[in-house]
Amino acid sequence: MTGSIFTAFMAGLFIFQPQFLRVIELNVFDAVFRLSYDGKVNESVIIVDLDEASLSEFGQWPWPRYRVALMLEKIRRDGAASIALDMVFAELDRTSPYIIQQQLEDELGVSMSFSNLPQGLEDNDQILANILEGGPFTLGFYFDLVRDHVLQPVSNNRAHIHPLRIATVSEPGAPPLSDSLFHAAGITGNIDILSKAVDSSGFMNVAADPDGIIRRVPLLMSYDDNYYPSLALAALLNALGLNQAAVRSSAGGVESIRIGAQTIPLDSRGQLLLNYRGPGKSFPYVSASDILSDRTSQGLFQDKIVFIGTSAAGLKDIRSTPLDNVFPGVEAHATVVDNILTGDFLHRPDWALGTELILILAAGIASTIIIIWLSGLWLVLPLMLCAAGLWFGTMYLFQSQGIYFSPFMPLLTLAGNFSLLTFQNFWIEEKEKRKLQNTFEHYLSPDVVKRVVKNPSLLKLGGDKKNLSILFTDIRSFTNISEAMEPEELVNFMNDYLTAMTEVILKNKGTLDKYMGDAIMAFFGAPEDMPDHARVAQKTAIEMLDRLHECQEKWCIPGQSSIEIGVGISSGEVIVGNMGSAKRFDYTVMGDQVNLASRLEGLTKMYGVKILVSEFTRNQARDDFAYRELDLVRVKGKQKPVAVFEPFRNYHFTQEELAFIAPFEQGLAAYRSQKWEQAISEFQKALTLKPQDYPCLKYIDRCRQMAKSPPGPDWDGVWVMQTK
Repeated sequence: MTGSIFTAFMAGLFIFQPQFLRVIELNVFDAVFRLSYDGKVNESVIIVDLDEASLSEFGQWPWPRYRVALMLEKIRRDGAASIALDMVFAELDRTSPYIIQQQLEDELGVSMSFSNLPQGLEDNDQILANILEGGPFTLGFYFDLVRDHVLQPVSNNRAHIHPLRIATVSEPGAPPLSDSLFHAAGITGNIDILSKAVDSSGFMNVAADPDGIIRRVPLLMSYDDNYYPSLALAALLNALGLNQAAVRSSAGGVESIRIGAQTIPLDSRGQLLLNYRGPGKSFPYVSASDILSDRTSQGLFQDKIVFIGTSAAGLKDIRSTPLDNVFPGVEAHATVVDNILTGDFLHRPDWALGTELILILAAGIASTIIIIWLSGLWLVLPLMLCAAGLWFGTMYLFQSQGIYFSPFMPLLTLAGNFSLLTFQNFWIEEKEKRKLQNTFEHYLSPDVVKRVVKNPSLLKLGGDKKNLSILFTDIRSFTNISEAMEPEELVNFMNDYLTAMTEVILKNKGTLDKYMGDAIMAFFGAPEDMPDHARVAQKTAIEMLDRLHECQEKWCIPGQSSIEIGVGISSGEVIVGNMGSAKRFDYTVMGDQVNLASRLEGLTKMYGVKILVSEFTRNQARDDFAYRELDLVRVKGKQKPVAVFEPFRNYHFTQEELAFIAPFEQGLAAYRSQKWEQAISEFQKALTLKPQDYPCLKYIDRCRQMAKSPPGPDWDGVWVMQTK
């Protein structure tokens, strides 16, 4: 009975579609889309970008129209098939000489003339109009929209715009086409001299979903008993030499539009679901400044459909899409043309809603039957198979056919029924866990209690052998810092510092072992398994340094220029578990790698670096970091030497910035071969690439000392650490 009621509730929720549910459904579509898009763009589309570089080189927008005309003429002469302007010239160009002349006379009473200026250059708008008359240009304009055809006072600039001849194919019961499309009550368009100079124009309106993301755009709108194309559709028709299309409608509204041999699936309002090719700048972009300065190659625009728009943030043509929150609006027009030319459409057919409702009912009935007949873990498998079928079925249709239906509500129905069944058992188990936790929290640490509650068998002494990474860190010159502060200040500082460092460790799922004064010990890979613990430990060390840098000003210490820390990391097999006495124990690690990590932290001062890792850590995370080998070290209490390395984030440094590593390691090889002068030469080369590098300076000093007192032929190149 409970399952049936819940299924009926979910079906009703789906039918009435509250706003929050619509937003979730849209996010599910975004997730499916992000997992499916292929990033391939049509080579026939190119974007001319009024980018930051263009504005910097030629001044802020709007530019004088003669400059726009010059740019358009260069593109046209290069052989563009169609050129569309994603902008509106709604006012006269106030930089035209004759307007400046008029303003001076009207406002200041100054009569001024421009000597030797040809008459044809007095009006920038006329210059642009002359260029527009000679090429395959499409101007953009905006429709002033009203909702549900209820007329409201709107602007009505009677700009000259170009309707599209439409042939309609309507099934029985289909509403008039004008009732299905968005209806405009007015126009914000270009000045007459420009709009009358072209033979093609299109609207630039887009329709954002409730969450503000652009997922679809209208290709047609109605206005004054005529139908008008979008800027993208008009530009494509201009390139193809067409001015007509056929629209198919059914009882649910618009189904598709056909231009030439291509049928484009639309939703009931005449909108195309955009198959974005990637985040912003996925299409080829050419800076407007490069065109004006003749820095482009000849034939770049040959037979291309060119859109002129902007990615500059100050011009406010930035949109949000499923793939990018800062997506240049002009690229939406390019995406429309790309989808039509490739025939690679996304479509949500009329039957999708009915299919989703059937799936909700089927999921509710199936899960109810499974829950009644099975129990425990046995019911999880068939429910997971049902959920996987819904998800992978959605992905298959989307990727192979471009058809989308949402699996969200059917999956939610499955999950809801499962939750109702397991709630009672869960509640009972949680009560028992809380009882156990309350009992042991009186004499065990909260972290240990949580692990014991999850697995009571942990409540025993002993440990397991595991491959982990151990991290040690402490503050440099902490004695000087503590002497410079009052006890209360020192306590507050240490609390802030340890809190900040611990947050980084826990964020990366490390286990905090203990605080030792200003030192911190942590490990990665237990109690939860972490296959990439060596990589995560090094990432944590780097993030700790980043956090320290962020807090330098906050933690300003009298007499200290800055706070510095050293971090040592080593990886390998250790014993991890509960160590101590039968009455009091800690969850900790023991083993050689623990001692080695502690020694490496101490060695950071000697080598003047912030992080040192052992060869064992480096070998387990080789591909994720760049490394500089610093030395072969025999730490106190160990006979076998260990290679130590300084890690660098690959994604944070360029190859040029890491170029110093090669001569450094060549110098290290010469040093171990007792070729002191050659080693000094290589270290000095590294210094030219990384000035004041402390390890280079240290090795140069070592080489000079070794040259004076050679170690002999039996020297193995190992540096012996005399202290802990």
